[in-house]
This record gives sequence, structure tokens and C-alpha cells, in this order.
Amino acid sequence: MREIFTPTAWRLPHWLFASAIVIWFAIQTGFLQPQEIAVWFSGRPEVLRAFSEPHFGRADALMLIFGTLFLGPFAVFFGIVLVVFVMAMLGGAVLPVTRWMQLPDSAATATVAVTLVCAAWLQSELWVPRSIWFFSLLARAWKVVLA
Repeated sequence: MREIFTPTAWRLPHWLFASAIVIWFAIQTGFLQPQEIAVWFSGRPEVLRAFSEPHFGRADALMLIFGTLFLGPFAVFFGIVLVVFVMAMLGGAVLPVTRWMQLPDSAATATVAVTLVCAAWLQSELWVPRSIWFFSLLARAWKVVLA
């Protein structure tokens, strides 16, 4: 029971539960408004004409939602495995240097993690607009299917 009151001892289920409580509280107090976020995403100019075809627009939107809900977790899992693999490979390359400098092994992992975050930040102009476009398209699909 004592682990609950020490966040440094928390495992993944504890962090997920705590995050869910914070998000729920933010929605209930009005600090976070998912409807407004969905309206902003679905109203972006690059996706306003998406799914507007009269015969198959709704079916296309439904296919996008279906594909995202069922294939998305596999893509996320593959991305996580890829990041872990890259971190292991680069960590193995940096580990002899950190041992030579008499640093703990966690310094190699921290160095690689900071390097990957910096690389993602520097390349954000490649992946952020595409991510925003995809989330906008998904919000537009939900709007079309639910309308």
C-alpha cells in the first residue's frame, strides 16, 4: 500500500490510472474540452472537402475509422519496438564510452534518449504537419460518420 504514495515506485498501470484521473478531472472542470478540439481538427482547411463525395463519402470515412481503430495499435506497437531497438543499438555503441569515462550504464541510455528526442525535435517539420493532417482527417471522418 505504501507504493501508492511514492510515485517513484509506480509502474505503468499506476501511471496510466493517474493520467486517466487527471484527464477526467480536466474534462469535468472544463479545462480540457474534447468537443472544441475535435471541431478545430475537423475544420482545418486541408480536410474540409474530405469525404464530401455523395455516394461513397460516408463509406470512405467509415473505412478510415475502421482501419485506424484496428490497425493503429499494430502501428504504435511497431513504432515502440523500433524505438526500443534503435535505443538498444545506439546504447550498445555508447556504452563502452560511458564505461571508459567511469559513468553508470544508465548514462548511456540517457544520452541515447536525449539524442533521439533532439533528433525528433529537429525533424519535427517532417512529421508534425503530417500528424496534424491525419488527426484532422480522422476527426473529419468521425464528424461525417456521426452526422
